[in-house]
Amino acid sequence: MRNIVNSLGFVFFVLVFFTACKKKEQQNPVVPVVPTPPTPADTRFPVNLLVDSLTLAYVKEQMPINTDMANAVAAIINSPSLAALSKTPTLFKEGDSDNFTNISNQATDCKMLALRWLMLYEKSPAEAKPYFDKVVSTLLAWVNFGNIATTHLPNETSYLGFYEAYSVVRSRMTTADRSKMDTWINARALVFRNFPARVNNWETIRMNFLYYFGYLLNSQSLLDYAAGAYTTLLNVNLMAGGKSEDLISRDAFAYHAYNLAFYARILKAKAYFEGSTAMNTFKNRKNNINVSVQDMMNYWKPFLIDPVNNVHIEFVNTNYAPDKTRTDYNKPYVPSSSVYALEELLLAFPETTTYLKGISSSATRYNRKVSGFLYWPK
Repeated sequence: MRNIVNSLGFVFFVLVFFTACKKKEQQNPVVPVVPTPPTPADTRFPVNLLVDSLTLAYVKEQMPINTDMANAVAAIINSPSLAALSKTPTLFKEGDSDNFTNISNQATDCKMLALRWLMLYEKSPAEAKPYFDKVVSTLLAWVNFGNIATTHLPNETSYLGFYEAYSVVRSRMTTADRSKMDTWINARALVFRNFPARVNNWETIRMNFLYYFGYLLNSQSLLDYAAGAYTTLLNVNLMAGGKSEDLISRDAFAYHAYNLAFYARILKAKAYFEGSTAMNTFKNRKNNINVSVQDMMNYWKPFLIDPVNNVHIEFVNTNYAPDKTRTDYNKPYVPSSSVYALEELLLAFPETTTYLKGISSSATRYNRKVSGFLYWPK
């Protein structure tokens, strides 16, 4: 009988212990640890002022099967961008003729960094990150240094690479950093917008800036202003037969080419932000004497493709006295001096490949500078 009681007591103890444990478990439930999923990479292509998604897709598609393409990317994009990673910005309060080349080279480096990031960000985000970070830190270094624009001078074109680089990274920057950059761009836009209109390349440059800034900031008011000013520009800069005001006033194809390089950038921005149809419509717009930018290209053509039989002696009748001290003063126009402009013009005027091949029979997209490489037609 005692054994039975003891057994019952033991069973009761076990039941009480088990019940207590169950209550304890209910009071302190175990919460499973759910790992936080990684944030998916943002692979949306950022519409920008430098290059379009189809061009980059074509380049990347060709690299594994086209040795020339692979070598060109290595030489034209990879090597300069890698070198730019270790460079420290040299900062200036304002651009001028003395620091033009220095700023222009730094802006080009920044553009190359942005292009390298575009090449890598989708498939190799870790490899791409240092290039993105360097673009952002470089741009902010100029902003934080207090760099300003107080007037519009052609020296300001040294910053174009910075603007193009910013257009690439802007959508991925932090809100605070983007706000700083936008404030900097807006301040410059105000200066250029308020600068009195001219009739020569200065005005084409001003339009280049304002279209760039309008698209960068998605500012319809700035784009509307630029559109009106551009109409005026066509009427004062495009002359009978396709001559430019610059060609007439400076008596030099050197300035006809220089002027067209800025039209090319405006057309490029129009293509990337509004599409090729919008660009072509814009390109073919005629002024009040029925002259278009295409007519300027057509007038230039004979001097590019057959300079032996179409000789132009540069700057002889210039209205700008300092031109007479230039090394090319009173000498025949040499088409190779305009290669930089022709490369910018490739996107809007694919026939430019013919002119480049006329200058150098070995010309291909693979032995160009970056503009010629990106904008060379398939």
